[in-house]
Amino acid sequence: MKNEKIIISGPPGSGKTTIINELKKIGYTCFSEIRPLNIDLQITGNKLLISKHIFKSRKEQFNINCQKVAFYDRSLIDVIAYMKYWNEKYPVSWEKDIHQYRYYSKVFYTNPWQKIYKQTNNRKETFEEAKKIDKFLRKTYLNLKYKIIDIPQESISKRLKFIINSI
Repeated sequence: MKNEKIIISGPPGSGKTTIINELKKIGYTCFSEIRPLNIDLQITGNKLLISKHIFKSRKEQFNINCQKVAFYDRSLIDVIAYMKYWNEKYPVSWEKDIHQYRYYSKVFYTNPWQKIYKQTNNRKETFEEAKKIDKFLRKTYLNLKYKIIDIPQESISKRLKFIINSI
């Protein structure tokens, strides 16, 4: 497989970061989820300001030239899906960007998984909110003609094997 940019997406707390960390351990190039570095930005709750930071950072990640397959913990598309979930306006240019910055056609998707779900300092959403976010993420990816590949809710080794065998 050539140097594809592969998205791992899904609602909060569904195992994306665990998968990314394990893919890193076995030698894959992986880009971690982007979080606002400025704690004041998080406290203000300005969703557009936070999303602009994340969108810009994800574009920078995308533009890093990889000589092989690379995995991304979320994508530009996730930012738009969250803005839709929050019912917030976002720059019109983002719509153009998500068509210009095309990832691998298959999106590996972690479904809501109550067994592993935990609220944390970084993950404020309840499990019920995560299930709602799931619907917005799925709809946004499907509307952009990505094929969603559901990752089975199995052990991490089985999930990795599933992904690697599916690319």
